[in-house]
Order: sequence, then C-alpha cells, then structure tokens
Amino acid sequence: MRQTAGSLDSRIVMSMSIQTNLPDYGRTFPLYVPPIDWFFLIDDSPEYTMSFFLDLDFSGRLDQDIFQAALEEALVRHPLLFCVIELAKKNRLCWVPAPDKVPPVDWADGDVPMEFKNNGYIDIRTETGLRIWVRQSADSARVTMQFHHSACDGTGGYRFVGDLLGCYMKRLPSCEGKVELGNFDTALLKVRRSKMRSIRIHDSGFKKLKIAIAEGWNHLSTRTAPLRPPANPPGNFVLPGMVKQEFSSGDLATLRTAATSQGGTLNDLFLCKMFQAALKWNGPTTGSRKIRLLVPADMRDGQDFEIPACNMTACTFVTKTVAEIQDEKRLMDLVIQDTLALKNGGPQSAFVNALTSAMEGTTMQKLLKYGGCLATGVFSNAGDPSRRFTGRLPKQRGKIACDEFTLEAITGVPPLRKHTRSTLSSSIYGRKLSFSLRCDPSLFAESDTKALLELFCDQLRPLIEKA
Repeated sequence: MRQTAGSLDSRIVMSMSIQTNLPDYGRTFPLYVPPIDWFFLIDDSPEYTMSFFLDLDFSGRLDQDIFQAALEEALVRHPLLFCVIELAKKNRLCWVPAPDKVPPVDWADGDVPMEFKNNGYIDIRTETGLRIWVRQSADSARVTMQFHHSACDGTGGYRFVGDLLGCYMKRLPSCEGKVELGNFDTALLKVRRSKMRSIRIHDSGFKKLKIAIAEGWNHLSTRTAPLRPPANPPGNFVLPGMVKQEFSSGDLATLRTAATSQGGTLNDLFLCKMFQAALKWNGPTTGSRKIRLLVPADMRDGQDFEIPACNMTACTFVTKTVAEIQDEKRLMDLVIQDTLALKNGGPQSAFVNALTSAMEGTTMQKLLKYGGCLATGVFSNAGDPSRRFTGRLPKQRGKIACDEFTLEAITGVPPLRKHTRSTLSSSIYGRKLSFSLRCDPSLFAESDTKALLELFCDQLRPLIEKA
C-alpha cells in the first residue's frame, strides 16, 4: 500500500493512540527478518548494545504537546520503529508491530542527566527500537535519540528525523504552506531483502557455505590491532559519551581542496587521517598487526527513496599495514582504490550474501563469538544529514528553521562492538564540518575520548594551516 503525505490522521496526540490509529499496512506484517537485521540482532549484547545515537541541537524552544503529536505521526510512517522481533509467520523470526511497547519521551530541564537502563541495552525481542530524550533550557533544547541497529540504520534514522521535524513544523502557524512531507511505501520493506543480495534461497547449500566461509576467512585471517586502552579505566559508564569537534566553512573548503588535489574525496582524506591517528594512538603496541576500519555502506538506490526507516547498510572493511599508513601518498592512493571498490558495490554484496548463507546455520554466531578484533574503529561519513530527509522543510542559511526554533546541529555516531573501541562520524550541516566520536565507555573516560578526537583533528590541521 502506497500512502501519501496527506493520508494520515494528524490528530494523534496521546502516546497510546498510535495503537488505535494505525493505517492499514496491508500484508506487510508480520515481516520476515532479513539477514542484515538478523546480523545486528545476534551481534547485540547487554555489554555492547547494537545501538547508535543522534543529537539534534536547537536554539529556541520546543512545545512538548506538539512534539508528542508529531512523534505519533512520524512513527506511523516508520513502522519498524514500533516493532519487536519474535517468532511469528511459519515460526520464523519476524518484525511484529508492538505500539503498546513504545516508551514515552523522557522530557526534562536541560540540567537533568539522561538515565539509561541496563547500560543502554535495548532487547529488541521484547522492546521497540527507539528511545528519545529531550533536555530543554530557556532558549535551547537537545533531542537525543537511540536507535537499535536492527530496526534502522543511519540513513533511516535521518529519514525519521526529517519526518518528525516536518510533522512538528506543519503544526506551527509560522510554517503554514512551507512544509511538504514526502511519500512513503511500507510495501518496500518486503522487497529490500531480495534487493540487497545476489545469492538466492534456492542456490545450493555448497554455494552458500562457500560464500560464508570465504567472507569469514577474509575477516578472521587478518591480525587486526585494537585501539590501545587508556592506562586508567573510567570511574563510571557514560552514555551516549559523544564528543564533538567543529570546523568552519572555510576550513571545510580548504580540506576539500586538499583532498581533490590528491585525486580523492573528503571521505578518502578522513579515512587516511583516521588510519594515521589510530597508529599514533597505539604507537609500538600495534606491532606487526594491521589497522582495519569498518566503513558502513548504504545499499539504497534511487528507487528506495520512499522506503520507511530500516536497515540497508552493509559492513565493509578497509585494512592497511603500518608501512602503508606511514607512507602518506601511498596511503591516499590505496584508500582511493578501496573506496572506488565500495562505490562499485562488490564488498557490500559479498557481505550481505555471506549473511544470507550464514542465517541458515550457526556459522555467523560462532564467528561473532570469536574473541579477536574485527576492526580497530568505525568511520561513517554522513554528509549533510538534512539531504536524507524526504520532505521539504524551511531553511535559513543552510539550517532547518522557523520563527520558533532553528536546528543548529545534527550529529551522531554508529554502534560500538567488543574490541572495536572507537566509532567516528563526519557530517556537514549549516555550512560547517563536524566530527563526532564515541569510544568504549568501559575503557575510555570522556577525557580519553576527547584526546583521541583531538589527535584525529591534529592530522587535519596542518592542511588548513598550510593553505
């Protein structure tokens, strides 16, 4: 069923009303869990929750009642965010709507700390995959969102944020006629499973096993160096634990020129600098092991613009030796080759095909229990998150804005997993470049995370100062 932007009942105002105001999703649910969602389900644990965080920073104030109504409407457009995973159709794992389990928004004054139950763990089998905190002061507000990665990836999260803002702003007199919500089609959630893979259910068991073993060997045969933990562990476990650094529009232009002068992109440049920062952080403890970065790759194409928030991200890896990292020109050339391969889609297909094969057995569960380090860190280039929004929202000087508020920043970080101790994201919004870093909260204090981000930024500053 294809639903248009104007087809929803905008009078949904109470948190429980979503249960009685759901549109007809046709035969979409129960929805079989595709391999990519299953992967993040089995890789989840109470110690390392497979979740990512987004921060929305506003100048001005938000209205709590309007926010609640907008949230209800936006959730209807993105049903996986109010689903749980359980055995359903044909006794297989399925996404099943559970609107009665949607947690309330945690709304408080700006100086009230956020609380995370069970160290932020979301059990997606019994709980829905979205948490929201709002902390508001006299003239500013921050909205923090936690998404379970089985339910949604970064692009899906930004699509949801765009709809939430659109549903909010269309309720404001100052935005009358300035907001247009994009169309959405929940039926597309059923076809993404087949779109992301080339291997088929009817392919031989030998072919599936061969693909799974080859991909597993590719990852496990590499001796990967984890980030060296600080000497002193933190005194407490802090979430989300994001630290951020901002560069001006002029700095951004200079860095872009530096990247293109070497035949690469900003993404290539940032990957190189993350390799260099990781090697400098580790120092001699790296030894003969390699530095490996996990690079999430979005597998959406132009036909997926109307798909609701979901997961269409493959995990790909870029790996370099110490000698390659130390040779700056060679490092850039090699990284450019790696990112070109990602643009052609080969590594993504290999990853998803391996998941499709492994889902029928216990191979993947055994691989994920492997005690070694699969990646030194994660790097995600979000670009301009507002370009992932599917609707039209009013802007001023590159920022989402109205008379009541301005969205000053939108930042976030991918999930952390065991032994992958840092996750870095870059984004461009409001004509400025931002980096957000999160480190393993059981090993890194906030001061340690700040030091690592500063080390990364130190790799960029000579390019800016030289210009």
